[in-house]
Amino acid sequence: MNLKKDLPFKLVVGLLAIVLVGSLLLSDRYWFLTDRPVVDELAAVKVPPELGDMIMAIDDYGVHIQRRPSKVEQYIAIKRSQLGLEQPVPSYAHMSDPKLGYSVRETTFLGMPFWYSAEYGHVLFFSSDWGVVAAPLNEIGHAALNKANGRDLRATSMIPWWQHLWGWLFLAGLALAIWLWHRRVVRWRAENGII
Repeated sequence: MNLKKDLPFKLVVGLLAIVLVGSLLLSDRYWFLTDRPVVDELAAVKVPPELGDMIMAIDDYGVHIQRRPSKVEQYIAIKRSQLGLEQPVPSYAHMSDPKLGYSVRETTFLGMPFWYSAEYGHVLFFSSDWGVVAAPLNEIGHAALNKANGRDLRATSMIPWWQHLWGWLFLAGLALAIWLWHRRVVRWRAENGII
């Protein structure tokens, strides 16, 4: 069998293996079929003073989504505890300013995203080491935010849908690998006179 003819098949299979291992170990998504809340960042915003202390308001009335560590981070935490080392405590020192985001439910499998649907829609959120806290705004809040930023933030911000659908590329690559394998078998049978 000619190695040159098998190169595309080997490249596709190698790339699929890297993506799968990376998704399983480095992603914070679950391995099994599930959905999870996610907030996509759309834009940094200026918060008008009439909305008050937004960090406190979001923290008091918002939805709290704890950051889920990746499998590698979980493994390191287990090893640290076995060695008697203290775990790093999540800090609010790295807290972001309020931002405009879009709240979705993401459907995942094998650490890869396959679908999403709107959950709360446009939200004001902040993030920290602990996770994300997001709160939907009413029309008065959106109007004040739009006025302070000089534009309609909801109309000019695009939802990054590709971040929630790239798992389909893995399936397309799997289909390509199966097709290349089938071509390889047909070619081998033709070369060896097997019908």
